[in-house]
Amino acid sequence: MYKIEQRVTYSQVGSDLKTDMAMLAHYFQDCAIFQSESIDKGLKELGSMHTAWFLSSWQIEVIRYPEFGEMITVQTWPHDFKGIYGYRNFEILDEKGNQMVKANSIWIFMDLEKMRPIKAAPKDIAGYDLHPAIEMEYAPRKIQIMEEVYRKKNMADTPILVRKSFLDSNHHVNNGRYISEAMNYLPDSVMYKKMRVDYRKAAALGDEMYPAVYEQDHCCQVVFSDRERNPFVIVEILW
Repeated sequence: MYKIEQRVTYSQVGSDLKTDMAMLAHYFQDCAIFQSESIDKGLKELGSMHTAWFLSSWQIEVIRYPEFGEMITVQTWPHDFKGIYGYRNFEILDEKGNQMVKANSIWIFMDLEKMRPIKAAPKDIAGYDLHPAIEMEYAPRKIQIMEEVYRKKNMADTPILVRKSFLDSNHHVNNGRYISEAMNYLPDSVMYKKMRVDYRKAAALGDEMYPAVYEQDHCCQVVFSDRERNPFVIVEILW
């Protein structure tokens, strides 16, 4: 298990002085990357082997959001490896050790030269100590897009142009940036308690992401797709 203790800074909160779903994803992504760095399987090491772990899905459940000035502990651990997939849990704890957020994630091991998934060899996962999976109701990796009858906004909306500031070290849109953009299409004054994200295709510099928004009962989906309506990502929020 790998832990990061930190204070919630002003730049990490919104107008309500609380973090949001996008910031939680950033916390988790950073924690996972630093664990890999700590066992010499970081960005440089994987880059030299032309491999990488690509995030496939998030499932995040919030008890309460971290607030400005609060000391929190972000921790992560892998709980399984199967073929091309790696399964990783996360938690955020308050100063008293109470659970604030819990999450599961699924990652795909990639050959960057051929840009295709490959099975992780024993050497690729050595050093990642497995721990029991966190207690939660695990959702499928894939999200089914809602039926057209539930669409609120359509593909004719102004597309989002992928700019340099969106990109990570793989030259794709940062995983958390999709969530930040999706938050702009969600209902206001709602406490979001659960989120799932299904990453389908990586968007790169100059791509246009066309938004489609669906809403049913207490669930909203934001789908960013290319011009041919092939999804880049599906973000599903429940409240």
